[in-house]
Amino acid sequence: MDYLRDEPFYDEPVLSPTVNLELIRQLIALVEQEDLAELVVTQGAMTILVRGRSYRPPALVNPFPPVTLPPAETAPVATTETEESPAPTIAVSEERLFHITAPLTGVFYSRPRPDAPPFVTVGSEVEPGQVVALVEAMKFFNEVRSEVRGIVREILAKDQQLVKHGDTLMVLERLD
Repeated sequence: MDYLRDEPFYDEPVLSPTVNLELIRQLIALVEQEDLAELVVTQGAMTILVRGRSYRPPALVNPFPPVTLPPAETAPVATTETEESPAPTIAVSEERLFHITAPLTGVFYSRPRPDAPPFVTVGSEVEPGQVVALVEAMKFFNEVRSEVRGIVREILAKDQQLVKHGDTLMVLERLD
């Protein structure tokens, strides 16, 4: 039978015959010697990429550029939230309230994109596991999820506000 051999199959070279191992070693030595961040070499259909110790991935672009709203648009929203928020929280017993807190220190965002509606508003009903906000830290956007079923009674954090780990972002009235 053809597939049975006397020698074990792992004695065969793992690399294809077109890969020049010595060339790869020389490229690695060159990157280390010259302290290069990255070296790309293409030979025919083969491309070799060697990254040195000084390589840093490119910075991610913030999908939320700073947005400045005219004062006329900002004032009514703040007034509406202020008028709606205290009344329900006074009527609700403290044990029915649930505080959603910042999972880490970063910048608070109430919407997925600057041109999108907010994840939740005062009066919104939320389910466990539902995304209610984002906190950006080191160019990574971390989802903030509700742990309980409830109604949003107050949103304390403002868009693009720096929040610290443990800060209350919003208050829910439990429905379960």
